[in-house]
Amino acid sequence: MKIGNAYMQGQNDPEYETIIKAISAITFLATPHRGTNLAELLDRILRSGVFTNSKHYISELGKSSFTLQKLNEQFRHIAPRLDIVSFYETQSTSIGLKNSRVMILEKDSSVLGYPGETSKALNADHHNVCKFDNPQDPNYISVRNALQSLISKIVSKTSSQDSSSLIRKNSANVRSLLAITELPDTDYIFFRDQWSQGTCDWLLEDKTYLEWLHCPDSTSSLFWLHGGAAAGKSVLSSFIINNLIQKGFCCQYYYFRFGDQRKRTLSLFLRSIAYQLILSKPEFLQRVLQLKEEAIDFGTADPRTIWERIFKPILFRMPDSKPIYWIIDGLDEADDPRAFIKILSEISASSAPIRVLIVSRKTSEILSDLQKIPDELQLKSLSVDGHEEDFSHYIRQELNMFGDADFKESIVKQIVSGAQNNFLWVRLSVENLNHCHTKEDIELALHQLPIGMQALYDRMASSIARNPSIMEKQVASTILQYTTTSLRVLTSAELSQALHDGTSGLLNFQRSIVDLCGGFIIIDNGGYVAMIHQTAREYLLSGSDRPFHVEKAAAHKQVFLSSMRCLMTIGLRAKIDGSQKPVFLDYAVCSWPVHLASTSVKDAEVAKALHKFLAGRWVLTWIQVLATFEQLHVLVQASRHLARYSAKQKLFGGTIKDKQSLAKQELVKSWAEDFAKVVGKFGGILRRNPESIHKLIPPFCPKNSAIYQQFGKMRDKSLVVSGFSSSNWDDSLARLSFGLGTYATSVSAAGAQIATLIPSGSVLLHGSSTFEECSPSPIKHGERLYRMELNSPGTLLATYGYRTTKLWETRTGKCRLSVENIQSRPRPLAMLLLENDQRLLVGSDDRLIRSLNLDSNTPSWQVLAALEEPELEGHFLNSPNHMALDRGGKLISVAYRGHPLSAWEIDGPVQIGHCWRTREEVARGEVIEAVWHPHHPEILGLYIEGVIFRWRPYDDEAEEFAAGASRLAMSKDGNLLVTGDVREMVKVYCTADFCVLYQLTSEDNVLGLTFSPDLRRFYDVRGNYGNAWEPNALLKFVEQQNKDTESGGKVESFTQISTESEHFSGRVDAITALAASPVDRLYCYGDEKGAAYLYDTERGKLADINTSKGFLSIEQMSWSNDGHLIGFSDSSKQLIVKKVDPKASNPDSIIVTLANISVKTTLDGPTTQLLFHPDSSQLLVCSSSSICTISLVRPSIDHSSQVGTVGSRWLVHPQDPALIIGIGTHDIHVLDWNLSLHKSLGIERSLDQTMPSSLPHHEMVEKVLVTHDKKHILKKVLVLDQKVPQKR
Repeated sequence: MKIGNAYMQGQNDPEYETIIKAISAITFLATPHRGTNLAELLDRILRSGVFTNSKHYISELGKSSFTLQKLNEQFRHIAPRLDIVSFYETQSTSIGLKNSRVMILEKDSSVLGYPGETSKALNADHHNVCKFDNPQDPNYISVRNALQSLISKIVSKTSSQDSSSLIRKNSANVRSLLAITELPDTDYIFFRDQWSQGTCDWLLEDKTYLEWLHCPDSTSSLFWLHGGAAAGKSVLSSFIINNLIQKGFCCQYYYFRFGDQRKRTLSLFLRSIAYQLILSKPEFLQRVLQLKEEAIDFGTADPRTIWERIFKPILFRMPDSKPIYWIIDGLDEADDPRAFIKILSEISASSAPIRVLIVSRKTSEILSDLQKIPDELQLKSLSVDGHEEDFSHYIRQELNMFGDADFKESIVKQIVSGAQNNFLWVRLSVENLNHCHTKEDIELALHQLPIGMQALYDRMASSIARNPSIMEKQVASTILQYTTTSLRVLTSAELSQALHDGTSGLLNFQRSIVDLCGGFIIIDNGGYVAMIHQTAREYLLSGSDRPFHVEKAAAHKQVFLSSMRCLMTIGLRAKIDGSQKPVFLDYAVCSWPVHLASTSVKDAEVAKALHKFLAGRWVLTWIQVLATFEQLHVLVQASRHLARYSAKQKLFGGTIKDKQSLAKQELVKSWAEDFAKVVGKFGGILRRNPESIHKLIPPFCPKNSAIYQQFGKMRDKSLVVSGFSSSNWDDSLARLSFGLGTYATSVSAAGAQIATLIPSGSVLLHGSSTFEECSPSPIKHGERLYRMELNSPGTLLATYGYRTTKLWETRTGKCRLSVENIQSRPRPLAMLLLENDQRLLVGSDDRLIRSLNLDSNTPSWQVLAALEEPELEGHFLNSPNHMALDRGGKLISVAYRGHPLSAWEIDGPVQIGHCWRTREEVARGEVIEAVWHPHHPEILGLYIEGVIFRWRPYDDEAEEFAAGASRLAMSKDGNLLVTGDVREMVKVYCTADFCVLYQLTSEDNVLGLTFSPDLRRFYDVRGNYGNAWEPNALLKFVEQQNKDTESGGKVESFTQISTESEHFSGRVDAITALAASPVDRLYCYGDEKGAAYLYDTERGKLADINTSKGFLSIEQMSWSNDGHLIGFSDSSKQLIVKKVDPKASNPDSIIVTLANISVKTTLDGPTTQLLFHPDSSQLLVCSSSSICTISLVRPSIDHSSQVGTVGSRWLVHPQDPALIIGIGTHDIHVLDWNLSLHKSLGIERSLDQTMPSSLPHHEMVEKVLVTHDKKHILKKVLVLDQKVPQKR
């Protein structure tokens, strides 16, 4: 134990770094990893002695002591780096009392049970386990051979150290990417510890198993081991896993656990298998890490998305001839076994053979689904029932009693005869017999053994019910409430804290758990408190006619109240990052909403605790904890559960009229909306700064929101935010303004990029987190653009123009490739990047599919397929107007104006068929949009009259419905469809049944649509601007979709998610200029439509400063030093100066026009700066290359002049207000207000000489500041026309 502890301590100590790196293996000789039952006896002996006292380390050696559990749990995380051999004793040890002998250490304490660990028996007692008589001693030979084997292994591993180091280095990144919160070997170790020597060996000689294991060909296959409940299947799985790992096979495994909701999901199964593959395959690691750039949240992603993004394109295509083995236990405990089997039926497409072994009960559902898998998977099955030799081995090893061999053997036979293939029954029976002390007791116990698990459970429940102690019975009841309804298995420490005062009188909590709960509870080696079996949970929750049962609603109430107590711990905020963090916090923060939803809405105690939590600052601390733990998706789940609880409250309290109760109900409803909106609008900020939820975020929330009302008002915070366009949450996340002269027609989103196509010749790039335009934007193609295509991570952009096709790096804006288009100038109708972005596929209006090898030094267009469309009778065949490629580049659809839509297999090409209208009176119809479903060979499209259709070309089945749409896009997982129309309406549909999930109405026609990669948002473009929308309906859909897909739920249930499905968003014009008064609380701003407004930070809007009839945007705004004048200019270079009197009694007198002068003929280029004279008598107006002064006494242009340096910034001389200073990039000009030059100075660069002079670049002064002592001027320079612009 000490060597293991030392190895762990040395991990973080630089002094021992070289020693730790040199350790490759550890051999343990009869080491008490889990303690011994004799520790308690020894402790009592020492206590009773006159000259001896109890030793602390003796109690720490007790069976399953907390210290040992903690040590083993810590060691388990680093053990995979080591080869471990554990030897255990097989002989009892003499204790010097009349030849009395006892077994000091049982095998289960001497063996760790880790994957790949080698365990060997030594024919010795505890005294002599490490003592050898001579080199011929069999025990010596066993230890020597083990050491030789370890040395050989270490030598062979030397060549692969680099790859192992790479895996360890990136392990944390991969765990974060795949949202792995618990190491996969936790359940394996638990069941491996229950294995007994000699059991399960029959499988290694079974012909069917060996055929699956050593299949001669390189094909994938399935093997199904099935048996009854509690037949020892999970232990058998651990035996198989250990055997495969010891043989050096590439083996991954997973245990579905009904008692842990997370471990029942198909999503976690796929992520866990992927993580284990990464640990054994460095090449797989590199490919998976590349997915990080795609910004996919695998923790909440649809299982099909995980399968399609990780397994099929990466694992299936890896050139590896060695088989991969997957051991899957407890499939019958999964949320949706059918979905699991359906996905596994596709493993035959893998280049490396995948051998899958499934272990489960034999249910009719699993049997039916397995019969449907393809024949090439060679399904084999085998029953594990009927192997009585395993029961006999187990009983002989675990039965702990004295007596002659014949007497023991008779007991073995009696137990086996009553076992009915149930290992759990055998185990409980053996434990019962081990408490007997006489033959008479044993015979009585054998006679009273209940027949079957039902009778055994009745007996266990009765022992709880008959407990004379009310306190002990209550503790048992509470413990069983937690273990039967908790969403995951709790540790003993978590459970102890959750029980609060209920355990204060217990001397040994872990022992009390086992003793008081009638045998229903076990504590595993990791200290986790679990039900003895899933059937035990079903028994306790099944009904009130049991001797003892658990009422589900009451149990959920207990867990909810414990969670609330934990979250409302005094000083919790200060404890989050420290060692004082409550142990139960991890569970409470993520699980309380689920338990709340399962309580009775009539329960006053629950309602009171919830209101107290939501009404206090605890709710903000909870959000901070979620952000710190990277669990913000829980906010969306909480929003959904809280909304349902609120709806039930309203239904139950329909007649409640007192204001206090109604206010409490409204508080719950308001927070239900706030939770989803906060994560949507401020999720990125919270991830970077979890503390921001307390002071920074609440003031930015709408005034009617609960978070603002409670924490965002001015009286509570120094930060004040005004000018909200709405007092309530809306679904608009951001507005992307492209400028009045820019017209966008399509939008695409991938990775962290939002790309917008401007047909005049450029692509705008915005970041999906801040929505700021990225530094390389715009990507200038240099000619008219037809199409664009982003790769999945959003790192590459392909653009197809009139003459050329180009490939760009989105991070730098660098053009990686430029290829001349075909001389005939066909128009591209579909584009797709394939084969890890090494090939570009383009379908064009000449009916040809062309391919471009992007990896070639001299790429050229190659014709891949010519689609010879036969003209159908009664139809007119012309050039195609639309094409759609499927995700794999195997299928294409082609649409014409007077001809039915056709579908083709590109390889050939082979025409699949035509899509005919479902109504005979409508024989034809022009298809204007179409898209292939990502997982099925079906097309969803749009006819010109607004009818949406679904067509399955291989089945020749079509369906239609009128939607009035003019634009259409599908989500990447194929579950959602979004449409836009000329009535400015956007609708989101579920593709399963075309039910409307959400709709909104906004200004202007929708020209382009796309979903974000995580499905939480969709983007649209409407000419010179675009929108990012993040409705609650989509946030809740993503969470519900993952849950329903894995639990076999119908997709139809998605349509019930949104409680407010329609939203209206008015026009919000982009702000183009903003200026604050230097003397009071006033500020003003102008927008892109030429309107300007005056605001007070406390009083709100005071007046309209300007209205524009020509929709000319406001470009510059400035205040005079005394705050009495506002000057602004528009894009027509009209300069307007207005006098401000906020205290005027007449609203029309607040703003008075002082000057309105055009400087169009005086200045070159747009206005870049306005600067008032300190006494407000003059105004300096600047462009990039010229300046002029305007007299405000007699409004007119006084003087004008050209500027020597382009891009200067101007300021009043800090020491002489009669002068102005122009700060350029390389020089300074000092002028008076008559624009007469007084002095010119060159600037010597003394800082930041990092820009190579050989690189062409242009610099511009972005900002200048005067120091407080008025002796120095600071300038900020922006370096333009670089691959990555730099500020300095």
